[in-house]
Amino acid sequence: MKKILCILFCLLPVLSEAQTLYKSQVHIDKKSITRSDDNRLTINLDIILQANLKVVSNNVTTLTPFLEADGKTKTLPSIVVYGRKRDIVNQRNHKGFENTYTVIRRKRNEEQKISYLIQMPFEVWMRTANMKLNIDVCGCCDILEENSGELITQLNIAPLRLQPSIAYITPQAEGVKHRAVEGSAYLDFPVNKYIIYPEYRRNTIELAKIRATIDTVRNDNNTTLTGIKIHGYASPEGGYANNTRLAKERTQALVDYVSSYYNFDQNLIVSEYTPEDWKGFRKFVVASSLDKKDEILRLMDEENMDIDKKEHAIAKLAGPQGYQYILNEFYPALRHSDYTVNYTVRGFNLEESKEIINKRPQLLSLQEIYLVAQSYEPGSEEFNHAFLVAATMFPDDPIANLNAAAMEIQKGGDATEAKKHLAKADPKAGETLNNLGVIAMLEGDLDEAEKYFKAAKEAGLSSQADANLKELKKKQNYPRQ
Repeated sequence: MKKILCILFCLLPVLSEAQTLYKSQVHIDKKSITRSDDNRLTINLDIILQANLKVVSNNVTTLTPFLEADGKTKTLPSIVVYGRKRDIVNQRNHKGFENTYTVIRRKRNEEQKISYLIQMPFEVWMRTANMKLNIDVCGCCDILEENSGELITQLNIAPLRLQPSIAYITPQAEGVKHRAVEGSAYLDFPVNKYIIYPEYRRNTIELAKIRATIDTVRNDNNTTLTGIKIHGYASPEGGYANNTRLAKERTQALVDYVSSYYNFDQNLIVSEYTPEDWKGFRKFVVASSLDKKDEILRLMDEENMDIDKKEHAIAKLAGPQGYQYILNEFYPALRHSDYTVNYTVRGFNLEESKEIINKRPQLLSLQEIYLVAQSYEPGSEEFNHAFLVAATMFPDDPIANLNAAAMEIQKGGDATEAKKHLAKADPKAGETLNNLGVIAMLEGDLDEAEKYFKAAKEAGLSSQADANLKELKKKQNYPRQ
């Protein structure tokens, strides 16, 4: 007679709850089903034949576990339990069973435990499989009974989770932290004059901007002012010789103003001037909707043309209305004084850095920001924030971008931002190659990932590259999900 009963397990955690089946005569205990890194399924459980289980002397009971899901079945090795007489006959005839885990003789009125431990290749369909137990009771090769199966639970196996090794780089300490803050002032002067009148037109506001920039550095105990650079520009309007004089004298006027206001030694300030800001003029024209814009740009790019003739030719080409627009909208912005305030910053300890990173991160070195990140749990909001600040403060630094990319990979999700940062990292660095390989592996391009990891190892990054090649092998051996 055939009786089908069902025993279900979750294939990842160990289930400690016991189950009693087959009219309370078969007991299942200590169930553990796991999947290893080499994608093998290990099933480990105790099948206990209770004392009240009776096997007639001439009968044989076969317990056959199996996995079943989506129309697929995997039959596992059976446990064969003989009655006394049947066991004697079997030994005499040396008759065996195929796919048998063990053969035992039933001991009357005694509990018998079979420790069932097998391994098999894991297949993806097993993720949602039911594990069941067939119990066949036969006498003289005839099935004595047949009953329907009993469902216990549904399997839920998590997909394979890779653990890639992501590479960061520890930045070197800065010997001296040199910093600079830049700005532009648009001072108004009476026609052909170069004396600064602080109350004239918008000069009050523009001079205040310069002082505020200098004061930010002077009033901070963490910084030391090391120099100021002023670069003055005039517009192309008028003769080049006169514009040269105006640019030079107006730049010096601003130097004198700053020196006298703060009582600075003039050696602290360096200056230079550009008679006519044609570079700025060209940017305005490119962004404009002027008629004959392309012809004007060609004139501007003519290197062998006299500068004053060029300015007159552009005015003629633009026409009265167009040239008036240039006079009103372009030229005033070309009369400017750019200034750079240079300073140094003292070093900070970790606790100071953790305060400053949210207030004035520009004062921190790349290494100080890195140490802030390392003081937090990887993947935490503070950890991620620190690496984003580093990339913002040092946008072109290869190490800042490499570490920001590593952080983005560690966050998971879309790798777009990580790829943008890696484009600015050192393309030959082992860390860059390793992290590109991690992205390729996570995106499923295993061949490309392997190339990157091997290249990273050749570049000297053995630890992470070897770990990722091991993970890659796990992924390559694992069936597609």
